[in-house]
Amino acid sequence: MRHAWLIIAHNEFAVLQRLVAALDHPQSDIYVHIDRKVEQMPSLQVGQGRLFLLEQRMDVRWGSVSQIAVELLLLETALQNGPYAHYHILSGVHLPLRPVDTLMALYDAHVEETLARFWPEDEGDADFKLRRYHFPLRHYKCGSPLQRRICQRTWQAVIKVQKVLGIRHLKQKKFVKTDNWISLAEPACRYLVAQKASILRTYRWSFCGDEYFAISELLALPGRFRVTDCPDLLFVEFEGDTPKTFFLKDLPALQQKPFYWARKFTGADAD
Repeated sequence: MRHAWLIIAHNEFAVLQRLVAALDHPQSDIYVHIDRKVEQMPSLQVGQGRLFLLEQRMDVRWGSVSQIAVELLLLETALQNGPYAHYHILSGVHLPLRPVDTLMALYDAHVEETLARFWPEDEGDADFKLRRYHFPLRHYKCGSPLQRRICQRTWQAVIKVQKVLGIRHLKQKKFVKTDNWISLAEPACRYLVAQKASILRTYRWSFCGDEYFAISELLALPGRFRVTDCPDLLFVEFEGDTPKTFFLKDLPALQQKPFYWARKFTGADAD
């Protein structure tokens, strides 16, 4: 059965082409969303699979609900050409550590299971990121230095006021954190797309809600969906709260690790 690889990209197009080439296979349909802020579109090539560049391009802003919206857009687009064995959400700076045949064998061994790498339960993180109202976020990491500074200080002030006044919402909702880079089975994908409007309302004011929304929504219906924790799905090395950037020269060493994927990569040469 075919697989849908759903890629969210905004830079590092040399890495993106390498990712697309690694996934190129007769059973691969590759969907790529290029951020609307990108002026020069990359030229991507496949030889065996099918490549779809989304015509609808969103202005995706880190930390905001737009990250959830673009994932739902990719899922919705792929469903039009489905069904697929799995719908895999990836960033443009992912690279596989195993051949695509090995990846497909992993996923095909988990038919109708949604695979994700679960994070340890942290109610404080969920309380802060999901039960507070986070705004403004548009220029939190994007824009001029002045725009970022104003945005971040305003956001900090808004959060402080909520803490002082004890303002929270979604108090009764249970949240589960995973990487947002997950592999959805067909039933789970269809459900999330059907709930698109409700999901976008629920997570409108979240901060990094993409780390929570998909698995939280699926597990809110016990027994309906099969969700599997896959600890060796993805290798990410953090430096503080930020994922470490790997160079392409690091790939052979990373391939010795017991993981299927790694991120985040840059195509720039290491010093």
